[in-house]
Amino acid sequence: MDLKNETFEQIILSLHPSSLNLILFPTEHCNFRCTYCYEDYKIGRMIPEVVSGIKKLLHHRYKTLKSLEISWFGGEPLLAQDVIFEISETILSLQEQNPNLSYVANITTNGYFLSKQVAEKLIDSRISLYQISLDGDQAVHDTTRVLSSGKGTFDVIMSNLLALKEIDAEFIVLIRIHYQKSTYVKLKSLINTLNDQFGGDLRFQFYFKSVDRLGGENDEDIEALTFIEKAEIEEYLKNFVTDSRQVYSLDNQYICYASKANSLAIRANGRIAKCTVALDDERNDIGYIQEDGKLCLFQEKLKPWIKGLENLDLKTLACPYHSL
Repeated sequence: MDLKNETFEQIILSLHPSSLNLILFPTEHCNFRCTYCYEDYKIGRMIPEVVSGIKKLLHHRYKTLKSLEISWFGGEPLLAQDVIFEISETILSLQEQNPNLSYVANITTNGYFLSKQVAEKLIDSRISLYQISLDGDQAVHDTTRVLSSGKGTFDVIMSNLLALKEIDAEFIVLIRIHYQKSTYVKLKSLINTLNDQFGGDLRFQFYFKSVDRLGGENDEDIEALTFIEKAEIEEYLKNFVTDSRQVYSLDNQYICYASKANSLAIRANGRIAKCTVALDDERNDIGYIQEDGKLCLFQEKLKPWIKGLENLDLKTLACPYHSL
């Protein structure tokens, strides 16, 4: 398949030292216990030495950077809001000193703590893209995305989404709608609710994503879907969205962040990874950050992750982990 110009531009940008994407884990604890989750929650809050190392890394790099993207991940990142705001404050201060630095930030959150007050503080910190998952209407969602106590979470998440809608600011909420073979036919009710509450507000985008086997303890209970089955289900679900402009889809020449040479995930304990899924895979432990901001990377372990930039194979670029 021929690569599009946009894909070549992404490849070039992913190799350039003036561009940096950091995926940061302010904590790897979580208040949810989703039935299909692959994380083990063994690592807690980001330790102070790592916070200091990230801030010093940014101090070292900001004058030569033209593009900086920060992606907040976890666990549930909003369990450690103080870490998010401390590092964000540093970035905004550095950007004032380098007006040519383009800065964007996003967060993957379960949405439980994303009250209007918290959202306004995050937006003020220039975190403008939010990815939040729903598994269906309340009856479906509350069987899979539950608190550690077992209590359902749908009502709180929906209340927070509606509060977000009332904020007069520019942001994007990517509502990630999970489906399984046994649940996709039940999603029309949820989609109708989203149409009613958010239809026409292009700040809210709907992304249909299958629940896959990612190494969790309940993987055997997840029904495997073929590529064709996923495509058919997603096409079926998209038809229920009233405003097609609110349907989000990955480009068919999508390049995973893990394929990019200048994208690194810094875990709460300071270890560096490429992939946010394969957290227990030794091949994904590619180095660590020091308190002085120095990145210590194991080059031989890094190379397999970015081989797609060399062979330009679209499948490898889309998911380097499956090509290791």
